[in-house]
Amino acid sequence: MKAELLDKLGLSLGSLTGKVAVITGAGGGIGKELAIGLSMLGASVVIAEIGDSGAEAEKRIISMGGKALFVKTDVSDEKSVNELKEKSLRAFGKADIVVNNAVTVTTGSVMEQPVSAWDRVMAVNLKGPLLMIKAFLPAMIERKDGVIVNMLSSEGMAYLAPYSASKAALMSLTSSLVSELGDGTGVSVFNFAPGMVDTPAIHKFVPEVAPRMGLTFEQFTHLGVNPGYEGLMPAEDCAAGLAYAIVHAKEYHGQTADPFKPLMQTGMLENAPGNKQATAVTACVTAKTTASERAKELRNVIMTVNREFEELDLFKRTWAKNDFNRKAGMGINDWLKVSADLVNDLNELSCPDGADKAASIKGKFPYVISKLEKLADYFKGSIENAKGWFKDPKQRDIAVEALERRENAVKSLISSLKEL
Repeated sequence: MKAELLDKLGLSLGSLTGKVAVITGAGGGIGKELAIGLSMLGASVVIAEIGDSGAEAEKRIISMGGKALFVKTDVSDEKSVNELKEKSLRAFGKADIVVNNAVTVTTGSVMEQPVSAWDRVMAVNLKGPLLMIKAFLPAMIERKDGVIVNMLSSEGMAYLAPYSASKAALMSLTSSLVSELGDGTGVSVFNFAPGMVDTPAIHKFVPEVAPRMGLTFEQFTHLGVNPGYEGLMPAEDCAAGLAYAIVHAKEYHGQTADPFKPLMQTGMLENAPGNKQATAVTACVTAKTTASERAKELRNVIMTVNREFEELDLFKRTWAKNDFNRKAGMGINDWLKVSADLVNDLNELSCPDGADKAASIKGKFPYVISKLEKLADYFKGSIENAKGWFKDPKQRDIAVEALERRENAVKSLISSLKEL
């Protein structure tokens, strides 16, 4: 990574001095570039890599005057992760930043891929981040300071079912962890969606997948998923965007970050080759991504509310649902459908958005927004009610905090839909 990239993003080369970052899969691609970038910002870097390429990354950082340690690690193995933790602490005393970047990909149809392939992908892509979180999070909570980043990808990609499923599950794991931590621990947890990046992995699986979709490698990598880029995004650009998110982690807690927004804000994408409308397209993709994540959050909120209703006895359940129906704009079953439909609509929304289908999807938003405003009012009213229902101050604070998160989630979604 070039220092100019970090400078253009407004990142001071000493902004992470005294911090320690543990990055899995840091022997190449995004992970290696991120390790170099964080080192330039002053962090000591632990390179957790299953292959010997980690040693090369360590040597590169040290040659640049940085502090680095390569630890050969299989993130799917608990013993290996615990050894990584011990060696990291022995070398640097703590871990402030954990980036779960290690990944494995298998190709083939759902029917073709053996169960063993699913087991290995889930072990690395889902169990690995879980083991890393369990190893490093407790000390972060104790210090009231830390950053955990989970790397995401697109859902439901053909011929990549185990990989896509593992990433969807990882997103859910992040959401659960964020809900459990809340906002008072000092630990920031967020997802990062890198886009289609020029890494060794993509050069391995695209030639196997693209022909089955009737595409060449060139056509697949020019599908327009990277606003501001004609084809694949350089790994160092992506890593620079991730470094920005890590430095500003408190702003991204509970969200899904991407490299395009910070790069766009600094004007770095405006003149990218082959994309004359980069800024407009980037703005559309950023707004869509944000709205999509917030719609998924709404869906989770509604599902949680429904589960809470079902756990009540018959009398309380009937009263609670009737109260919800009167005040929340529609019944709980209708909200379950509307929230699911909204997620699907946002996934289908294209950028640029001039197509008839996009206009049809956006035509639904005013109605949805009017209902969301009533739902927000329902949660706001529930906050006031909760203050009187609970005599135990601790229980009251927990209930109020949960309801406030739900109200804020709805209001954030309203803002995102209005931006579209």
